[in-house]
Amino acid sequence: MAEISSLLTLQGQLALLTLIGFFLARKGIINAQGRKCLTDLLINVILPANIIQSFLVEFSWDVLKSSASILVISLALQIGCVVLCALGYNWLPFARRSVYQYGTVCSNGAFLGSALVDGIWGSSGLLLSSIYLIPQRVAMWSVGVSYFLQDEKPASKEEMRADRRAVLRKTFTHPCILAVVVGMVLMASQLPLPGFLGRTVKSLSNCNMGVSMILIGAIIGSSRMGKLWDKDCFLYCLVRLGLIPAAVLLGCRLCGADSLVTGVSVVLAAMPMGGVTAVLAEKYGGDSAFASKCVAVSTVLSLITTPLWCMVV
Repeated sequence: MAEISSLLTLQGQLALLTLIGFFLARKGIINAQGRKCLTDLLINVILPANIIQSFLVEFSWDVLKSSASILVISLALQIGCVVLCALGYNWLPFARRSVYQYGTVCSNGAFLGSALVDGIWGSSGLLLSSIYLIPQRVAMWSVGVSYFLQDEKPASKEEMRADRRAVLRKTFTHPCILAVVVGMVLMASQLPLPGFLGRTVKSLSNCNMGVSMILIGAIIGSSRMGKLWDKDCFLYCLVRLGLIPAAVLLGCRLCGADSLVTGVSVVLAAMPMGGVTAVLAEKYGGDSAFASKCVAVSTVLSLITTPLWCMVV
């Protein structure tokens, strides 16, 4: 585990990068089109390169065992989150319930989480985070989107089959999923990348933290939040930043997971609401202002809670 001083230095770096993004958004330098470009750049180029770089390690059975362990943990967490969404949020009005539900199954693990794990554990942590995020990427485009469509008429069998095909196509053609496959092949075969290609992948991978945090700051800076105090928002933060990582930590301890698997799992489980929640709420008629507030407040609070979880694990 990283020393406290190193962790606080990393948190300060992340906070400063976020403030830069916030400032650029407030000044109009990063507008809606700019955020879209940064998002596409991250998802389609930088994150895949970051994932491939994380797999360029020496293959061992310990690595395989850790990868299998964290995949099981992530699958169990996603199932638990789906159950929580089905049973725990019925007291909320639909517009806010859909935000709660999507924000529970989909955190900001891909952007903020991967940057944080990279800073703390390096390539070994990044490899595990890439595996951990596979079930979340599947859930966010399947059951996650369905939360915003609950008021629509029941789909026909043909529509359901088409939806399943679309989910499978989107999942298996997602750049980050493809990067995991490429990375696993490279790790298993131990084939080195050609010099120029390896340096290019590493160069792109190094952009992950800076671009991710600036984008998060820009999303917060452009959010329509209204008044800050909102009990539903802070209750969500308690669930997302407190209860979920606590449940993951307890599960890891009971299962005897090793320290690296436990640390990566808990930190990624403690990530705030993903910015895509506000985008989908806007698209499907959910409470997009409330979603933006949850994204902003949970992200800011995570700068305080994440170091605490890191010290626990």
